Amino acid sequence: MSELSQAFDLSSPEFVANPYPTYERLLADAPIYWCEEREFYYVSHQPYVKALFLDPRASSDRVKPMVANLNDMQRQAVEPLTSTLSKWMLFQDPPEHTPIRKLVNQALSAKVISTMQADIQSIVDELIDDIVNADECDLIADFAYPLPAIVIALILGVPVEDRDKIKAWSTTIAQFLGAKTDLSMVAKAQQDILAAKAYFATLLQQERSSPRDNVMSQMLALQGRQPSFTDEHLIANCILLIFAGHETTTNLIGNAWLTLLQHPEQLAALRADPRLVDAAIEECLRYESPVQRMGRLVKEPITLGDEILLPGKRVLLLMGAANRDGAFVDDPNRFNIHRSASRHLAFGHGIHLCSGAALARLETKLALLSLCQRLERSELLDSQPQWTYNLGMRAMERCPLKNSGSTGP
Repeated sequence: MSELSQAFDLSSPEFVANPYPTYERLLADAPIYWCEEREFYYVSHQPYVKALFLDPRASSDRVKPMVANLNDMQRQAVEPLTSTLSKWMLFQDPPEHTPIRKLVNQALSAKVISTMQADIQSIVDELIDDIVNADECDLIADFAYPLPAIVIALILGVPVEDRDKIKAWSTTIAQFLGAKTDLSMVAKAQQDILAAKAYFATLLQQERSSPRDNVMSQMLALQGRQPSFTDEHLIANCILLIFAGHETTTNLIGNAWLTLLQHPEQLAALRADPRLVDAAIEECLRYESPVQRMGRLVKEPITLGDEILLPGKRVLLLMGAANRDGAFVDDPNRFNIHRSASRHLAFGHGIHLCSGAALARLETKLALLSLCQRLERSELLDSQPQWTYNLGMRAMERCPLKNSGSTGP
C-alpha cells in the first residue's frame, strides 16, 4: 500500500471543515490508502470507486463490521438496532436486496414523483413567503430542512406535525452512522430506532385498514406480490427513506445555494438562463457532494490497479474525492454549471444508486428556481460555513442569509 509522509486523518475537525485539500493529496499520492489506525482502505480514484460500486465482492453489509468487536452480551444488547439496520436495502446485497429495491423503486419512480411537482412547488412557495418577509433567515432551518421533511412526510403518509420528531430520529441516525461511535451514541440510536419502529408500526396498521394515496400504501400493495418483504422490512425501510430522503436533500439544497452564492458569476448565469438548472444541480452534486463516502466490506480478494484489497477488510468509497478527480473531470476544483457533470457518483452507482435521486433532484430544482426568483439579492452573513461533524455527509449546521431585496413569486 502507498507510503505517505503524513497519515491522513479523515475524522479531524479541520478535515470536516474542508476535506478537499486532503482529497487532492489522496488522489495524487495514494488513490488506494490503507489506514492502519482505523483498519480501512480509503479509495478515492473515480474509476476505482465506480468499479467497487459494481463489484459484488465488495459487500454493502455495514452491520457485521459494526458488531465485529463486540462480545456476545454486547451484541445481544444492540440487537434491536442492528436487526433494523440489517434490513435496510442500503446495507443489503443480492439476493436479499433485489426484491426490496424493486418495491421501493416502483414506489419512488420518476413517473410517480412527477405527479407531486405542484404539491412540492406549493410547499416551496409557502416557505419562501416566510423568508422574504424577514430581513435575515437561516437557509437550513427555514428552508432546506423543512422542505424535504414536509415532502417525505407527505410521500409516506406521515402527519406533518410529527416532522420534528422525525427530524430528531434522523439526526440521531446520521450521527450514529457518520461519527466516531461511542456507547452513549449507540444507546441513543437504539432508543430512537425503537421509537421509530413503534411509530411506523402504528402508521402501517392505519394504512392497512384505511389505505391512502401514499408510498406506504403502495409498498403494502406491492408486498402482496413479494411475501419475503415482511412488515419488519417495510418498517425498517420506511425509517431509511425518512432518514435518507430527508438528510440528503437538506444537504443538497443547502450546499447548492451556498455554492452558488460563493460563485456569483455562476449564480448570475443561472438567473439569466433558468434552463441551466439541471446542469447546475449535477455540478453542485459533483462539487459539494451531500454524501461524502460509503462503506463496503471485502468478501474476496479484489485487484484494483497494482493493489489487492484483502478479504475481511473494510473500504471507504470516498465519493466526495472521486467527484473531484481530474481523471473524471477537467479542472475538478472549479465550480462550473456549464459543464456536463452527470457522471458523478454523488448518488452512488449500480444496484445501490439512490432510489430517491429523482425526488431529490425535483425538490432541488424547484428550490433553486424559486430562490433565484424570490431572493435576488440574498447574501451570506457568515463567510465560513459551520459544518456538522458528520464524517459521511457534507452538511451545514446553519446558513445565515441577509435578504437585502426580494421579489414576489
